[in-house]
Amino acid sequence: MRMAQLFSATFILLFTTVIFLPISPAQDYTRWHLPEGAIVRFEKGGIGDFAFLPDGNRIAVSSAIGLWIYDVRTGEELELFTDLGTKLTWNLMVLSPDGRTLAAATDSEVVLWDLQTNKLNKLLVGHKDRIYSLAFSPTGERLAGGSRDTTVRLWDVNTGDLKQTFVGHTDWIRLVAYSNDGKTLACTSWKDNTILIWDVETEELLKAITGHTDRVSSITYAPDSRTLASVGWKDHTILIWDVGTGQLLKTFIGHTDRISVMIYSRDGATLVSGSSDKTIRMWDVRTGETIKIFKGHTRDVDALKYSPDGETLVSSGYDGTLCFWDVRTGELLKTFTAPFSGWSFAFSPDGKTLAMSSGNNTIVLRDIKSGQPVKTLAGYTDDLLSMTYSPDGRTLASGNRDGKIRIWDVHTGELLKTLTGHTEGVHSIAYTPDGKSLVSGSWDNTINLWYINTGHLLQTITGNITEPDPSSGVKAIALNPDGRTLAVATDEKVIRLWDMPTGKIKTTLHTDGVNAVVFSQDGTMLASAGSDPCLWDVHTGKLLHNIVKARGVVYGIALSPDGQIVASASSRTIELWNTTTGEYIGTFTGYMGWIEAIAFSPDGQTLASGNNGTVILWDMNQIPAQ
Repeated sequence: MRMAQLFSATFILLFTTVIFLPISPAQDYTRWHLPEGAIVRFEKGGIGDFAFLPDGNRIAVSSAIGLWIYDVRTGEELELFTDLGTKLTWNLMVLSPDGRTLAAATDSEVVLWDLQTNKLNKLLVGHKDRIYSLAFSPTGERLAGGSRDTTVRLWDVNTGDLKQTFVGHTDWIRLVAYSNDGKTLACTSWKDNTILIWDVETEELLKAITGHTDRVSSITYAPDSRTLASVGWKDHTILIWDVGTGQLLKTFIGHTDRISVMIYSRDGATLVSGSSDKTIRMWDVRTGETIKIFKGHTRDVDALKYSPDGETLVSSGYDGTLCFWDVRTGELLKTFTAPFSGWSFAFSPDGKTLAMSSGNNTIVLRDIKSGQPVKTLAGYTDDLLSMTYSPDGRTLASGNRDGKIRIWDVHTGELLKTLTGHTEGVHSIAYTPDGKSLVSGSWDNTINLWYINTGHLLQTITGNITEPDPSSGVKAIALNPDGRTLAVATDEKVIRLWDMPTGKIKTTLHTDGVNAVVFSQDGTMLASAGSDPCLWDVHTGKLLHNIVKARGVVYGIALSPDGQIVASASSRTIELWNTTTGEYIGTFTGYMGWIEAIAFSPDGQTLASGNNGTVILWDMNQIPAQ
């Protein structure tokens, strides 16, 4: 989810003394705390982290929009905090042990937000590069941060003072973990495959554990602080270490894919692990045997937390769901039904409907005026990467990570046809003007032309044709509205304009890397997004403007139907420019991370943007004054 203006200014959250009064179901959370210029927000953003609040009745979930508070019993949305600022790293937010303070990374700094007063408490500085991991001490009095600058820094939460700096790794710090007695600190690096154990008081390096053959992807202390569990990035096993001696004590074997996360039970008798094999395993720590296997997620499991009473286990996964499990029986008690995933989208030709990817491997068709779902398309099993309507609006084509293209009847929801031929994900698709054929671009370095009625593959174009390694060669494609010219951006840092009738290259445009391309509706202009966004004259191949002075790399780009405005999507912002004069028009803000996709409605009155887990519609008549 991408951000809105965080935290309602009048709402005061008393975690330990005030009982939440549930917000009426009639209230529409899609319009809570919208940023300036936004009309509506669909979905809730990818799950970054989550934690039970001390009363056990509420759970806080960080996302690309902000921080959601839910009623654990009903799954109802209670509040959305969006006033933390748009510089936060949405998937790096941690709650203090008492649930009163939220720590969130803002690249190389840390914001401490007081959730009782709804105010910024402290800004912690000291790191010289991006922060990748945060951990509170057991008492909440200290906060540790691991950074790309290869150091771990320790701050006093009450004063904001930097107290200690730990230096020992040779590459950026990926994980930090406090022992439960608060005496030692463990950290891992991205590339040196080691776990360093530090004495927090003396800053002495106590032990360097070097048994891993690959980067360490998860670490956690046992409750007694005497042992440490760890897993390697490509390893399917869990290793248990003696913290004092560095000796390997046990190896747990059972998962069939990468292990992402681990957590001990309160008494230390069991260890629970989540994996890319879509399962959660509960292990007997003494014997190393599997006690239970929790099955319910449809994709990788990436986070685990116990409820305060230890009777419920909560898991999140790449499928965008929160699952609540009975620890004793292994039963799946509930799943939060509101999806957290989805950013790929497409306007219908009449501008009345927005199709967007959603949770649980579905595509939701929403009425733009009411915001309500009108149809759900189900039938794919892997990430949805792209979609587009046919010119007559009767069918929708979607491209997936599994390399398949699916054709849907938007009125009945029926899956009409599946096109197979690509061997990697399909990130770009476009109908020809007559609606009879479809062009697709894939990470397998090919562009395919399909005849839809029969599903036959008519033509294949190779994307990357000069580099020795063609993997992921095709970055983006766009078809000119007249159907005669295809723009193909590749890893070679070029855009080739192909003549569709002859299959020959017409023009080659040289750029500094491209992530997206789009034609103007009259077909005379091409916009490209990347590290050096540009506007091109299609007929001459000449550069018209390096018009977008964007804040960082641009991942999405769109041209208004009249060709007068170009919109660029980068990190946290959408910037608008006049295509003729190159003058800056304004900026929409409201995300906490990279914006992946952007498009104008057919009438040009609305701009849609999407990222990891949310789509926002913006009013082009309400561009914020700069």
